[in-house]
Parts: sequence; structure tokens; C-alpha cells
Amino acid sequence: MAEIARRATDKGNRILFMVHRKEIVDQVINTFTSQGVNMNLATIGMVQTLTRRVDKLQTPKIIFVDEGHHATAKSYRRILDKFPQALKLLFTATPYRLNGEGFESVADDLILGNSIKQLIKDGFLAPVDYYAPVQLDTSQLKVKRNGEFDEKSIEEAFKPKVYGNAVKTFKKLGGNKQAIAYTYNVASAERLASELNSNGVVAKAVSGNTPKDERDSIINDYRNGKIQVVTNAELFTEGLDLPNVDVVIMLRPTQSLSLYLQFAMRCMNPRKGKTAIIIDHVGNVNRFGLPTEPHHWKLEGNKKEKSDHSRDEIKPVTTCPMCFATFYRKGDKCPFCGANLVEEKELEVVEDAKLEKVKEERLRKAHMIMNGGLAAKVADKTPNQLKNMAEIKAFAEFKNYKKGWIYYYGKKRGFIK
Repeated sequence: MAEIARRATDKGNRILFMVHRKEIVDQVINTFTSQGVNMNLATIGMVQTLTRRVDKLQTPKIIFVDEGHHATAKSYRRILDKFPQALKLLFTATPYRLNGEGFESVADDLILGNSIKQLIKDGFLAPVDYYAPVQLDTSQLKVKRNGEFDEKSIEEAFKPKVYGNAVKTFKKLGGNKQAIAYTYNVASAERLASELNSNGVVAKAVSGNTPKDERDSIINDYRNGKIQVVTNAELFTEGLDLPNVDVVIMLRPTQSLSLYLQFAMRCMNPRKGKTAIIIDHVGNVNRFGLPTEPHHWKLEGNKKEKSDHSRDEIKPVTTCPMCFATFYRKGDKCPFCGANLVEEKELEVVEDAKLEKVKEERLRKAHMIMNGGLAAKVADKTPNQLKNMAEIKAFAEFKNYKKGWIYYYGKKRGFIK
């Protein structure tokens, strides 16, 4: 963005840059200045401020929108529509809206960047280890009209004692690394910070209620290594550059893919030898898969997500206590390893829940079961129960067998002449 802005101002063109948080304004100004952008031709500000002063703004040649998935909101549209001749560039890691709305009203094209896996391979993101509960029942969570989980139901589902578990787990997995914890309200952020401090971990809680000077001081202390964990509610989800985050602690369940990815990838800034750690206490990974999974982003919306189904309660999932696979339960045996399934625990006893590293291959297989199809039909079968080549191929994919097995077994059963 800074390079595009520099080239524009070098030609005498005026630019306008919109962000949604004050901390990001300061960050953009510092970056643009260091990259040689002519700041006399740059207007950088928060959407909330710019929309009130839109009639007084000088006409820009280029408009930049940070976290562009917000751009369909009225405050953004008021600014974008004011300058119809300006080139609009919207930037986001998550071109997706929870309500299923597309971006055709604000953009003509979607230019995709490299995948997360490619960015990790090229060293632009750190690899990540992901830990999630072995047992978690999300059926108690209710959904509000905007599609997100209701705060009261989260409070009921995740009793205060869950934070004892969060502290123990962080100390075990995070050690001396710095972390950001995402909680579901201000009280839970403060409670977790108190628990961490009581257990020898220097922590501070911040929220939208924290005075600006105090919040700035906490961010600076965190950047300087004086604070190990910042717990927060509704902050640090987008845009803010905190390069020393190595661990993310999720204590807020979400329905939003965008919010989930913003949570998860906060710790993936690269550093030589670094492996990021995500500790997911609320099973968000069961809804969205690992943050490294590819997504088929598109400009058009998905109106189905605006249906009544999007407001249904989340269907509970089961995690096998033996192999840690996660799936929709259809019987009394694990479809992956055949283990007998124990009765699911209530969330009140989640303090004793065990978190295990989530394996990408295991999660991929679980999603095959969740999504139905032949994989779901053959999961509980033995090879001699397979009825045709299609089932043999699905069974081999499910079991991760080599292609040679498909030919060998198909020939053995007489399906290949």
C-alpha cells in the first residue's frame, strides 16, 4: 500500500486512506513516512471521522480502504460514493461477511493473493501449531440476529473456572512467549488477566472502555516485553501491528470466518525459527478448519447465509478421546479409529478438558465425514463390505491409502477385469 501511495504522490496525485481504529492511523502514518510517501498529498484517518468531514475533504485520485470487508457499511459508502471518479483499492485478508453479503456494490474485481500455505512456505508467515479441546459441546450457544453468538449464552457455557484451565494450558504450551487472549466480554478479559497475574504471568486487560492513554501505554509495554499477555475484548482483531505475538488464546467462540482468521493469524508474523501457537479453548476450529486451509474467496455474496439456517444453534460435534478426530456423531463408535465413544461432558467441567494438537490430515478427514458423501457412507465399513469401485476409492481416500491399494483391491474383488 505504501509503494502504491508513494508512486501516486510522486506524480502529484492526492490519496485518501481509511482505517477503522486510531492505533492503525498512527501505524500507517509512520509506515508511509518511512517509505517516502509525500504526506502533504495524503489524508489518513478513521472512517468515523472522515465520514463526518466528507464534504470538506480534498478530492483524492486514489482511495485506500484498510480491512476492506467493512466497505459495504454506510459510513464507508458515504465516503466512497462522494468521489465517483477516484480509483478505489480495498485491502483485506478476509473478503467475507457473516451475513452473506457480497462486495459487488463497492468493487469491480477481486484480486487474490497467495494462499496461507504458500506465504508460510515463502517465509512471510510463521508455521503454526494448533491446540483444541478433546471434548467440547457447543450446543448451549445461542445466536443473535447479527449472526454472532449471544454473550449471555457464552457466559452460561463457559463458567469462570474455565480460566484456570486457560492459565495452566498457556503456561504449559506458551512458556515465556508473549500472547494475546481474545475473550467474549470485558469482565472475562479482566478475570483472565487476574488469574494469569496470580499465577506469575504478567498480564493486562484492555477493552474499548480502557482510556486511550492507558491503552497506548499497555501496547508499548507489550511491545517492549514488559507484559507477557494482553487479554482483550473487541480489540486487536484487525490491522494493528504487534510483531512479537507468538501465542493466541481463543476464549471467544465466533460464527464469523473473518473474525476467526483475524484471531488465529494474529500470532503468525514470521521470525527465524518461530512456530506460532494457537490455543483454541472454544472449538472454533471445528467450525472453520485450520487457519492454513485454503478458502475460495469470491466477489459475489452467498445469500443462503442470510437464511434462517444461519441463525440456528450450532450443531454439537464429538471429538474421539482416543485419536482426537472431530466429527458429527452418528453412532457409538469413532468413524476413524473404531474406539467406543464416551459420553460427552457438560461444559461446566471444561476446566479438566485436555487440549491436543490438531493435525491437518485428521481435520481434513473429519470434514469429509461432516460434509457427507461417499466418505461418510464408507467410514464404518470394512473393505469386504465395499460394493463398487467408487466406494473403494472413497474408502482409500478416507484411510489415506496409496493409489496402488485401489487397483490391487479392486482387482481382488473383481471390479477390475
